[in-house]
Amino acid sequence: MPSCIACRISQRIIPSCIVYETEKLICFLDHDPINTGHVLICPKKHYASITDLPDSLISESFILAKKIAKHLELSLKCDGVSLLQNNGCFNDLGHFHLHVFPRFLNDGFSWVSSSEEIKSIEIQWGFF
Repeated sequence: MPSCIACRISQRIIPSCIVYETEKLICFLDHDPINTGHVLICPKKHYASITDLPDSLISESFILAKKIAKHLELSLKCDGVSLLQNNGCFNDLGHFHLHVFPRFLNDGFSWVSSSEEIKSIEIQWGFF
């Protein structure tokens, strides 16, 4: 997709700090990192969301995330590593990407939850 930033990075049209790549995936530093070492894992082919991604690329992405996490833990001596993936209007790239970023105690990153009480809802789960 010509206007997609992740596609343009994988095609070397726009510069980025690429840290690793395979035949199907590219990993580069986030331009607005949560912490130093924040990496995005993206397929080189355009897929808008995790629901569009072939299962083989989901597996490959998470296996690669594990390797990157291990490297971050060893090299940065971080207190942990977080993985994050957003879809729909929460995906600011419009291209599937998996965040892998080091975490440090008191780094300021947090999960903000709704103040509303969560109520049980019924969902049909028969599609499994």
